Amino acid sequence: MKKCLLITAFLFTCFLSKAQVNLEAEFFSLPDTVTNEYLDSVSIKVQKPNDYWMVGVYGGASLHFGYFNPSRLIEPMFQYPVYGFSVVRHFTMFGIYPNMGFELGAQMNYEGYQYKANKETGYRAVESGAYKAMIKTPEAYILSHFHIDAGEYFKFIAKVGLYGGYRTQIHRVLDDDYADVPFYQEYVDKFRDYDKRWTYGLQGGVGFGIMVNPVEFHVNVQIKWGWNSFWQPDSASQFYYRFGYPLDGAITFGVYYQLTPRHGHSGAQLRKLARKMVEEQLQNHE
Repeated sequence: MKKCLLITAFLFTCFLSKAQVNLEAEFFSLPDTVTNEYLDSVSIKVQKPNDYWMVGVYGGASLHFGYFNPSRLIEPMFQYPVYGFSVVRHFTMFGIYPNMGFELGAQMNYEGYQYKANKETGYRAVESGAYKAMIKTPEAYILSHFHIDAGEYFKFIAKVGLYGGYRTQIHRVLDDDYADVPFYQEYVDKFRDYDKRWTYGLQGGVGFGIMVNPVEFHVNVQIKWGWNSFWQPDSASQFYYRFGYPLDGAITFGVYYQLTPRHGHSGAQLRKLARKMVEEQLQNHE
């Protein structure tokens, strides 16, 4: 009889309070009226919230700027399609922080730049006779993946980490003054000896997800800051250094499948989980 009264009191506090998990019982916090002695008297086994794997694919388009020394007038340039896949592991760090995760993935992406003419002088910078270069770049990345649930079906996402890739193809658009020069025509679809092929740097982004278990739909804005120049800095002169680094963005839409069950950590989700746990306890004592 005493145990039934205790279980009933626990059910009542779960409905009136914010159900969160404590380190011992894997709830973040419980009302002061629920003591450790009481928790010891109730057999509760709960899977950690947001402790699951998912895998998915995504696609979109990229936007390229680049940053240069000496500085250049830049016109943003779109390239598409960007597409890739990733594996995401969500976990609760130290049994307390349910917003953590990491992401491993690979994508077909692009790099490049497009110089803009000066309105006053009409001058437009060129590289190898071209004012525009589009570079195909397969990449792999590893990211920290943070997320905040905002209800049962919606979450915010933030990512940051490192990427690496290899520039496999290039296409240059020659300036009118160089379009008929055979030397420059030879390198329209060919890398020069001083062009750098490896690329790496910092990658991050923000977005949101819609969760309809076991499927999630993600929209992300990706930012990529390259740390390896497009070309050797002394390619023009041993005494004069020129740098050109990737600075790109992308917007993607992805579909992910949860490989293991997901238990959210919002107040509504934990309240629903607590209600289910107590109902099972009551059924076992009938």
